[in-house]
Amino acid sequence: MKLYTILLALLISGSVSAQIGVSAGATMLNAFGNPKPYGGMHLTIEYPSSESVTFYGKLSHLFKQRHTDSSLISIIAYDFATTPYIKNIGGLSSLNYTFIEGGTKYYLGNGYDFGFAAYGGPNAFLAFNSVKMKYAEYDETLYALPEDYGRKASIVSFGVGFNGGVKYSIERIGTVYFDLGLQYIIRAYENNNMAYLEGWPRLSQLMFNFNLGFRRDILW
Repeated sequence: MKLYTILLALLISGSVSAQIGVSAGATMLNAFGNPKPYGGMHLTIEYPSSESVTFYGKLSHLFKQRHTDSSLISIIAYDFATTPYIKNIGGLSSLNYTFIEGGTKYYLGNGYDFGFAAYGGPNAFLAFNSVKMKYAEYDETLYALPEDYGRKASIVSFGVGFNGGVKYSIERIGTVYFDLGLQYIIRAYENNNMAYLEGWPRLSQLMFNFNLGFRRDILW
């Protein structure tokens, strides 16, 4: 009975002292090869294992970009008697990004809880892209899109990266932070060829992200 009481007391004590940080803010993504950045937002949950080391999970969503494709798609007539038999059309494409990221942060300076500190660490991520194509008008009773092309496509990829930045914690208020990251896609899987139409926006293998946000710590 005494052992049970001791274990229960330790469990309650550990639960009371548990801590987790919840962060939210703005994100900007520069995908290598795209002429303009993506804008979006992020949400992060961070668990400090010590004053200098934390583990985190992060969800980021970058809003879609649209662009008139510089290339043309060749559509083919159902009937050989149709003139022209092969016809080129353009279109308006869009692409967005959603990231699920997890990693470790190492804090230098005042640490996770107090004052000013710098931090950095490695991460791994899954990226999800939704691709949509709005083709120029054509007679769909006469012509068909090439095989394995469509109006929607999805890309799932995974990769690794590094994140680093600075933060300032204000007692009883919260933490303001700014960081940047480098992400590299190791492998990507698409469900049809439309995901890789020439022109942009398009999937990039190398990306830089910038994050500005605010963190509140929760104790229980």
